[in-house]
Amino acid sequence: MSYFVIKVVFFFINILHSMEIMVEIFDFERLAMRRLLLAHTMLKIASQYGANSTRSIWMKARRQMFWEVDCQVNSDAFFKSNFRMKRQSFNKLCIMLKGLERKNTNYRKSIQLEKRIAIAVYALGSSADYRTIGNMFGIGKSSVCTILIEFCREVWRCLWPLYLNKFPMNEIQLREYLNGFESLGFPQVLGAIDGCHIEVRPTTEDAMDYYNDKGRYSTVLLALVDARCRFIYINVGSPGSCNDSSIFESSSLKCQLVQSSLFKDVSKQISSVNVPVVLLGDSAFKLDEHLMKPYPFRKNQPLNEKKYNNALSKCHRVVETAFDHLKARFRRVGKGFESHMANTKAVIKACCVLHNFLNEENDEINVRWIAAQQIENQTRQLPENEPDIPGNVSPRAEEIRQAFVSYFASLDEGRLEGSEDDAAGLRGANGFEDANGSGDSVGLGGSPRLESDDSASFLTSTGNDPISSVSTENKHTYKRQ
Repeated sequence: MSYFVIKVVFFFINILHSMEIMVEIFDFERLAMRRLLLAHTMLKIASQYGANSTRSIWMKARRQMFWEVDCQVNSDAFFKSNFRMKRQSFNKLCIMLKGLERKNTNYRKSIQLEKRIAIAVYALGSSADYRTIGNMFGIGKSSVCTILIEFCREVWRCLWPLYLNKFPMNEIQLREYLNGFESLGFPQVLGAIDGCHIEVRPTTEDAMDYYNDKGRYSTVLLALVDARCRFIYINVGSPGSCNDSSIFESSSLKCQLVQSSLFKDVSKQISSVNVPVVLLGDSAFKLDEHLMKPYPFRKNQPLNEKKYNNALSKCHRVVETAFDHLKARFRRVGKGFESHMANTKAVIKACCVLHNFLNEENDEINVRWIAAQQIENQTRQLPENEPDIPGNVSPRAEEIRQAFVSYFASLDEGRLEGSEDDAAGLRGANGFEDANGSGDSVGLGGSPRLESDDSASFLTSTGNDPISSVSTENKHTYKRQ
């Protein structure tokens, strides 16, 4: 009997234990359901009201007065002083770069298109660090960097076909460039070519490649410029240890000059020599039938060689002017870069496109910007003029150069020398100085306007070597000090 009672007691104990377990499971499931229901309700409320609510929890409060207030109520001179371009040019840029526009999300409002472009343009024209720029516009420094790179890539994607893409060119376009240099006194010239060093901070592995002869790290911008200071061709990203001649010899520009029949067909008889289309380089380049360079300076140099050198130097000055304008307007390029090399190349290419865009918009550059940049150039002492490149010169190349020497020797003294200002278009009607010898802005084309500062198909040799061109009206060059 007692055994039976014990067995019954254990049976009921097991039943009670099972019931407790079932109750716990039921409570757990009920709690889980309540939590899921609460989460669903919160998400539903956020989707309905989150886009219009203030992000007081996950967004740091920042001052946003500079763009929203200061730039809207102040004068056009204030706008250009800060953004290095006219308000009209900025507005046109906004229309052409609609691809930068971003949509609002459920949790935050996007930065408006005009403000995004303003941030990028200000960052290019200023040497301020990203944190300072972010504080001015009410965003974080990482957002400034992101917006700048997106802007530069969009400029290259949208504006490069319009302002920096002329290769392969047709005969009409080629003759336009030839006529430009002939008006400056040098026939059969497509453009002036030179290299420009821009400071960078390379990786440790690549440091020696980018170390130039001035003891700094730099990358080279090789550019071909027409008579109106427009970039026809750019090659961006070569290490600073490379010389201009080696970059040119391996570029797609050299391939075009050699392979295209157009540059041979549009030839001209000069001093009884059939002269093809040529480029003008300095002593850093190798003389060949496609590129003319000056004679090395020596004592008792023949007068004919001096005349040739003077004519070449005056016309070659346009490429130096283009570099001066590029670095003066876009201080980010003039100061140098501390970012990744891929981003550096994107920024430099975008600035070259914007240079041509503003050239076409007749957006003058303030000479005070140029003066400040030239002072900084002297401080930084970046390589500019490389020593004469020796080597074997082909008979054909020397024949062409001698034809130019004879051509300039045959000109009368007054026509050859003239005034240096007339040859380079430095003063008067071209916007650098008025008739009284005063002026603050350098005209990029068209009529001058004085202002104050009150406030190829896409050809590549290394993946970053586009051949390109634009069409604008600029007859000015600025003499480099």
